[in-house]
Amino acid sequence: MAQSETANFMQGEPTLELSLLRMALNQVDYGLAVVAIDSRQLLFANAPAAAALQQGNAQKSGLCVEEGCLRPCRHADMEPLHLALQNTKVGQRGLLKFMGREGAAGADCSVAVMPLSAPGYALLAFSKQQMCDATTVTLFARERGLTGAEGQVLAQLCKGLRPQQIATSHGVQVSTVRTQLRSIRHKTASDSVRALVHKVSILPPLALHLPELIETLKTPSQPQVSCV
Repeated sequence: MAQSETANFMQGEPTLELSLLRMALNQVDYGLAVVAIDSRQLLFANAPAAAALQQGNAQKSGLCVEEGCLRPCRHADMEPLHLALQNTKVGQRGLLKFMGREGAAGADCSVAVMPLSAPGYALLAFSKQQMCDATTVTLFARERGLTGAEGQVLAQLCKGLRPQQIATSHGVQVSTVRTQLRSIRHKTASDSVRALVHKVSILPPLALHLPELIETLKTPSQPQVSCV
């Protein structure tokens, strides 16, 4: 961030460039949030980060917002978060693992904590919740000319389902799914299923459209989200 941009950010003055940056960050399938290091005040969150911090989702991310400040759902995670934020003052990056309250099943999220050039502020980057997001898979299938059924097979394959499981969910024979997989591999120029999944997993991450959150994030103040 340039010095003039940093000054505008610190003073809360909107600029076209900053507005465009916010719009751009809302399209990325990684939660990104900016917090004040000492107070943990949440100053900015893109749509995926805001979704992760929303009531009901906090158990999955392990983080929530209380009275405008970021905090972990579990008290035991408070000290690691504090240390990681303080370390950004000397240019150190950190990687934290959070769990939802009382270790809720499936509630496991890694968060990178990084320094910013604006003194006193840190960037938090949330891990993706799935390897291949649905939006990217849909666009990839369309661009490669896959049929609707092939697109559904690809989406389930990227979620880790095996051909037999896909066949069961679609109510077809496994031989039908294997035929579809051969067609998908041919259309995507993939030598194997593993190569196909890898090809999809490294595509640009596209966030889901969250209009209600994006509208909220256009205002200077952040929504207060309580931890469940």
